[in-house]
Amino acid sequence: MISCTESLTEPEEEIVKTTALVPQGVGKFTFDKYAPLSDMPITVHTYLPDSTIKDITIIFVMHGASRNGSNYCIDWVEPAREYNFLVVCPEFDETKFPGSAGYNLGGMYDDGVLVDSAKWTFAIIEPIFTYLKSEKITTFETYGIYGHSAGSQFVHRYALFTHPTNAKIFVAANAGWYTMTDFTEAFPYGFQNSPMTEEIIKGKFGLDLVILLGENDTDPNASSLRKTEEAMRQGEHRFERGNTFYAKAKSMANSLETEFNWTKVTVPEVGHSNFEMAPAAAKLLYDTLKN
Repeated sequence: MISCTESLTEPEEEIVKTTALVPQGVGKFTFDKYAPLSDMPITVHTYLPDSTIKDITIIFVMHGASRNGSNYCIDWVEPAREYNFLVVCPEFDETKFPGSAGYNLGGMYDDGVLVDSAKWTFAIIEPIFTYLKSEKITTFETYGIYGHSAGSQFVHRYALFTHPTNAKIFVAANAGWYTMTDFTEAFPYGFQNSPMTEEIIKGKFGLDLVILLGENDTDPNASSLRKTEEAMRQGEHRFERGNTFYAKAKSMANSLETEFNWTKVTVPEVGHSNFEMAPAAAKLLYDTLKN
């Protein structure tokens, strides 16, 4: 098995064919094709197991707070090989997208002022997918998106607050805290003072959103775990907070008498590890995207 700390030698040896943009094996490119954010180009890391597959499935993998997109991509090498995924890992540099506001909160607010949604950090994902299709990297019409830790925060808010027309499944793994489905809790911990409305959230409950939790992600003293009063109301640790998020969402959907397609999946004997969560996430993504 390859971990994020091991050498890239093995996947690099697979670079035997290249496309105009994405090489077989590990690669990266600079993306600056989205006009509203073209002044803040990002590095996009990739892993392509087989360049001969024309309808290869694209999986976006969102990194955590360390902004280590390359390591996250390498963590996904074995699942990519198993399921023939093109893994796409956008990297949001701390200097361009500072703090949680700039990354895992999607750049929605600047000093408490709602930003034009075209300039949200969230807004860059769909254009990357469109660009890859325009460059004939794949003919597949939809993609899946997965995030771990801060990346999980990105993914669940991306699902809630934007309208990604080509995303078929969202997998949010081991988030440290959530934007709860609660109109009495102020954003970013809830929907109060956010663009969310009751009508919008009804539609969001119909999405294929998976809350993926490591059953051993239970350390209440984890160094990066947010300890604000609002976060602590969600639970003592990440596993508890994920369960709270799912339970509150299901309760709201029931009260609104609307469909609820979200699921919660727990992974035994796994803690706060992107590498160890990736196989379970990959199976979920494959089962949805290939059906």
